Amino acid sequence: MAEHHTDNPATIGERVLLREDLGGCRLTLSLAQEDMVCLATIEALPGAADNGTASLSSSADPGRSSRPHLSVPDLLWQLATINILSTIDYAAVYDFCGDIELGTTLGPAIVARGIPPVKGENGWFELMVKTGSEGISLVADEKGAVDHKKLNLFSEIEVGQKLGMIHPPGHGIPGMNVQGVPIPAAAGDPYSLKNIEGVILKYGDRVAFAEKAGKVVFEKDSLAVVDHWMIGGDLDLSIGNIQFDGFVEIKGDVPDDFRVVSTKGIKIHGHVGASLIESDASIDLASMAGKGVGTIICRGDLKAKFLNQVNVISYGNVLVANEVRNCLIKSTGTALIGGVLLGGKCVTLEGIEAKVIGSESGVPTTVIAGIYFPDSDRFDYLLKRQQHVADHLARVTDAINKTRSSIARNVAYAKLAEKRLDILNDQFDSLVAEKEHLSAEISASHYQEFACRNAKINVHSKVMEGVSLILGRSHEKIQMVRKGPVSIIENSRDGGLRFLSLTPLKVLASAIEEKLVDDLDMFSGQE
Repeated sequence: MAEHHTDNPATIGERVLLREDLGGCRLTLSLAQEDMVCLATIEALPGAADNGTASLSSSADPGRSSRPHLSVPDLLWQLATINILSTIDYAAVYDFCGDIELGTTLGPAIVARGIPPVKGENGWFELMVKTGSEGISLVADEKGAVDHKKLNLFSEIEVGQKLGMIHPPGHGIPGMNVQGVPIPAAAGDPYSLKNIEGVILKYGDRVAFAEKAGKVVFEKDSLAVVDHWMIGGDLDLSIGNIQFDGFVEIKGDVPDDFRVVSTKGIKIHGHVGASLIESDASIDLASMAGKGVGTIICRGDLKAKFLNQVNVISYGNVLVANEVRNCLIKSTGTALIGGVLLGGKCVTLEGIEAKVIGSESGVPTTVIAGIYFPDSDRFDYLLKRQQHVADHLARVTDAINKTRSSIARNVAYAKLAEKRLDILNDQFDSLVAEKEHLSAEISASHYQEFACRNAKINVHSKVMEGVSLILGRSHEKIQMVRKGPVSIIENSRDGGLRFLSLTPLKVLASAIEEKLVDDLDMFSGQE
């Protein structure tokens, strides 16, 4: 049925374009809704029912001759006269004319509709990196193996990396009113980032680049590169191993067999298991039980409450509030232990201070102060490698001599033995070259000198039996408990160690020893 309107918003702003009398009835064509629809109305003329010319009422003579009549072609013709051609609603036209034939009481009917313009697509930001909301992305290596702890949750952003671009708004689709008059379309709204942090816009403020390393956060039209990654709970398989160019904070625990690597520091509020914790800056954690394989590599200060069976390499200070048990600690700074240092080995450049060193059960504990461990480790490696090469060279030389003897004794074996001899000679030449290289490096190398070097150990309570103390060229194993507070330094004059009254660790052992030697020399001179 045709769509009829009485007191309808479609008639708002109605503008009559045509009134045509058609044998006892009147056709009215008008525009409404800002010329977007054409309304058709037909009504009986006054007196038409009395003279039998036309009637719209169902109570009138039911004969066909008493009804108004309007054919579809006639209506289309009338619409054409007011320039309505391409917007005609043909279904509505047929329904309207059919209703007239049936004698239905009629109201305004929409017989043509304009085409409204379509606004263009709004501008938008295309993000070209992962933020973490996209889910995990497992990647197989060249052998097809997949590391299920390397989840690639987000893109690791580097300085100058392209983050995304702003796309301009699209053009709209023009429309037309019912008379075919074009209606221009509005373009979409331009897009703009409300806030940016660690981001710079280039190329007409359309392309975003990172100004610093970290991870991308894109929320509510705000784009930022942040260098602080906070994990609200425990580290688990939903996060996997961490390698982040920034600061990492973990509110919970780190179980065994994980890797947490950062460039700007790590803070772990919970317990750490047998995992790797590494940072180019400081590391702060509650406690760690490394089971002999857990490792901390720190290029700043290390702070902890408790360490057990942990391998520590620190290029700063090691500060432990309570206890260090069975650990290997290497530090280019100081080691300050608020409680007990027992078992394992502790090597520092700037001194060691603890409440108690060793245990009543005599657990082997080695404490070395005043040594720059990178140098000592390198020299240890060179010497061990030199010995290994020398041993290998002796075995190869013996094999060469035996092979030559076998060639002289067995001519049939000579051809095969000569091939083996060629291989052995190549190994011999390679080993000789490596031996010469190692000897040259050892001869040219020397320990670096540091003004902060402090071969000093401070003990507040006691040093237990079985503790090995190494200061400079002096090495002493404690045979019975020595009570503190005491500062231990090397006796450079007579050899051995000096057990002196406690002085702050910042007072260098070299300064104390120099003063003691001067005092002794002065006293000897007076005698």
